[in-house]
Amino acid sequence: MPEWAVVIAACYGASNTGQLAGAVATELVKENPGYALVCLPAVALDLDVGLDKVKGTKTFVIIEGCPVTCCSKIVEAHAGRKPDVRVEMVQDYGVKKAPVPAYDEGEKERIKQDVKRRIEEKRAQREQG
Repeated sequence: MPEWAVVIAACYGASNTGQLAGAVATELVKENPGYALVCLPAVALDLDVGLDKVKGTKTFVIIEGCPVTCCSKIVEAHAGRKPDVRVEMVQDYGVKKAPVPAYDEGEKERIKQDVKRRIEEKRAQREQG
């Protein structure tokens, strides 16, 4: 089982907030070696390919689209792991949820930078002790 430094589970829901969460996660993985996405349906189906990734990572991150927190509920129910870092578009970043698959690129960049900061802070804390 490969061990990733950071594994991200993200919402890719039909609303703007779900699409924004997914875009933030995708860009973080593309831009940061050692970061990986986990397939949330694989976790929900109890497949090793998803469960092993969640359980084997040093830092597990959940990027939620909205207060329904589907990602957290799926991961906790099937993998039994709480995230080291968890953010949610509506409550943490004030994004207004709408039933459209469009989001603001400026918001995406702002949120991506904040999530990256939170991940690095958590990793630094873990290394210190």
